[in-house]
Amino acid sequence: MEISWIEAIETIGVPAVGAGGLGYLVWVLFKSLITGVNKKLDTQREMIVALIDRVRQLDNDLIRIDAMCRSVLGVKPDIERIARADGRKDQRKD
Repeated sequence: MEISWIEAIETIGVPAVGAGGLGYLVWVLFKSLITGVNKKLDTQREMIVALIDRVRQLDNDLIRIDAMCRSVLGVKPDIERIARADGRKDQRKD
C-alpha cells in the first residue's frame, strides 16, 4: 500500500508533514557540514605531520652542525645530545 503526499497531509496534518520535511532538511544539511569539516580536518592533520617532520629534520641538522663546529674548534662534542637524537629516523625526503 503506497501513500501519496496528499494522503499523508490529509491523514497526519500539514504541521506534522512540514516538521518531518524540515527534519529531513536539517539532517541533510548537518551531514554535508560534517563531511566538509572532516575533509578540512584531514588536510590540517596532514599539514601538522609535515611540520613535525620539518622540525625533526631541522633538529637533526642543528645537531650535525653543532657536532661539526665543536670538532673544528677542538671542543668535546655533546654526546648526550647526539644520543638523544640517535634513536630517531632522519625525516628528510631528499
